[in-house]
Amino acid sequence: MNTFEDYDENITHLNIDEKNIVGICDFSRFKKLEVLNCGNNLITSLNFLPNSIKEIFCEFNKITSLDCLPSSLIKLSCTQNEITSLDCLPNSLEELWCDGNKITSLDRLPNSLKKLYCAGNQITYLDNLPNSLIILDCESNKLQSLNNLPKGLKELWCGENNLQIINNLPKTLILVQPYYLFRTANK
Repeated sequence: MNTFEDYDENITHLNIDEKNIVGICDFSRFKKLEVLNCGNNLITSLNFLPNSIKEIFCEFNKITSLDCLPSSLIKLSCTQNEITSLDCLPNSLEELWCDGNKITSLDRLPNSLKKLYCAGNQITYLDNLPNSLIILDCESNKLQSLNNLPKGLKELWCGENNLQIINNLPKTLILVQPYYLFRTANK
């Protein structure tokens, strides 16, 4: 297990990006840690994350699950891992980047979520999206419909799906990609 004894336990930012770290990581020593950047390694698990943490960047690893995330977390970027579900996200989360994983559903998203980037997964439906959501990138999944999109949504990226039905596009949308899917779908 990686415990990072070479680093001061009072640091607030830890950047261990591209350090050839393999396996499980234990962050219990870092009681004041606010930002963790541990991308581009071969990490399989992030254990004992401190309650002080606000941002985690753990993209391009071998992580299979992220359970028991701290309630202080605002931003999570776990792109390009092997995650199959994200069921226990903290209520404080505002941005979630989980592109390129093996996620099949995102059922329990926090009400505080403003930005969701979940492209390149195996998601078949996205219901019950939080009303706070302003950006949704759900390209390259297995979606067949998009219903009840949040009324304040401003950006929608949904190409490369099996979309047959898109109901009630919000009037607040300023960017819809790809546009050609919606010219006839909303008449």
